[in-house]
Amino acid sequence: MFLVKLRRLLSAVNLCCAIIGAGLLLMIAVIICFEVTVRSLGFASQLWVIEVSEYALLFITFLGAPYLLEKNMHVVLDLVYDSLSHRPRIVLQIINATIGLALCGILTVIGISVVVEQFQLGVRQVTVMRPLSWWITLAMPVGMALMTLEFLLQMIRSFRGERV
Repeated sequence: MFLVKLRRLLSAVNLCCAIIGAGLLLMIAVIICFEVTVRSLGFASQLWVIEVSEYALLFITFLGAPYLLEKNMHVVLDLVYDSLSHRPRIVLQIINATIGLALCGILTVIGISVVVEQFQLGVRQVTVMRPLSWWITLAMPVGMALMTLEFLLQMIRSFRGERV
């Protein structure tokens, strides 16, 4: 019962993050169209457009990845995977989930420590906008934590013999 509730909660969080990522992608399209229009009318280039787009791309990547993993829409060698019988497929799922869990867990811990350090020191980006670094770096540990939980749930389902 706990796993069902955790799965539902994580699925809702992943969907919200994916929606935020899609909104950021739309925002990038709008501000780049704005930049092109402004420049074609002879006005000066808006330096913030590129910078905001770069930060948004970072968030899109880390917020969208857990949703893609949950929906099994990430990169998989289907040709090899689908040719395996049930038992080797389960073993491969367990190995994949274990490696993913370990790597994402490590990246989550490292990301949190970097964000905390940047927050404590008040580090800023050396760019035109000079934003605080921690809120940009925060995308990584948030995305990696969600991926860690997703890999954990995949591992549990694999040990139960379910196809992930």
